Amino acid sequence: MKFLVLLLISAVFVSALQVVLARHQNRMLFIERHQLQQQGDALRIYYGQLQLEQSTLAQPHRIETIARDKLNMIIPAPNDIILIRD
Repeated sequence: MKFLVLLLISAVFVSALQVVLARHQNRMLFIERHQLQQQGDALRIYYGQLQLEQSTLAQPHRIETIARDKLNMIIPAPNDIILIRD
């Protein structure tokens, strides 16, 4: 009889320990999920900023202004343009 009582007490203790461990793991996974969601949100914002920057930097007028002002390039006259065909 004492053996059965000890066995049941041990089973209850092990079961309680498993519940505590499961709750702890659940909390850790919830925290990790929350951090990953925040990281994903931050990456989406950064991607949007990069897209905006790319569209700003790739505007033809901006490229033409930089080519003319900083590189001293000019648009060639029509008679200076030579077409090469295969």
